[in-house]
Amino acid sequence: MTNAAAEINAFLENSRKLAEPVARFQELTARTTERFARYGYEVAGDYLNASLAALHAATNAKDLPELLKKQAELANAYFEKQTLRSQDLLKIAGETQATVTQWIDQTSTEYTARAKTAKAA
Repeated sequence: MTNAAAEINAFLENSRKLAEPVARFQELTARTTERFARYGYEVAGDYLNASLAALHAATNAKDLPELLKKQAELANAYFEKQTLRSQDLLKIAGETQATVTQWIDQTSTEYTARAKTAKAA
């Protein structure tokens, strides 16, 4: 006769081992989603600030050449900031890709080792 408690404990242990990679992946996904959300929030803030600065420049301009000069300065500053933001986005994407690759490698190594152990037993 088999020991029911030992079988249940073995089942629970195997279930925990199978769930660990999924939990790590969910953590990775949540962290990445938060980073992209923060990035989007920063970009939206930049756009709002640029819009307000353009409105302020339009209301304070004394003549058309002054307004055009100020708008050109604001546009250049905005595009420079967005260039930096796009570099930040590429950095986030690269780090995420590296982390996911590491997760895949680690998970596949763990599963391969478990499969070999189970096959040998």
